[in-house]
Amino acid sequence: MNDEYIYTPVGTDITVRWKLAGWIPPSELPEYLDKWKYYQELPLRKLDDQAKKEYELVMKKAKVARIL
Repeated sequence: MNDEYIYTPVGTDITVRWKLAGWIPPSELPEYLDKWKYYQELPLRKLDDQAKKEYELVMKKAKVARIL
């Protein structure tokens, strides 16, 4: 059976089929991950050690996802 003509109901995650065809979502591309990691670390560059710890606690409390 040819996957190209399989019925896809409304609400189906079509990205699964795109990934099978070789598509990589931007959120998984290394260059985007590096870019966002760089921008997430900008506020930390001018902080001393204690301030960095406090900043990380605030981010954790606010449930902000960090790219590591």
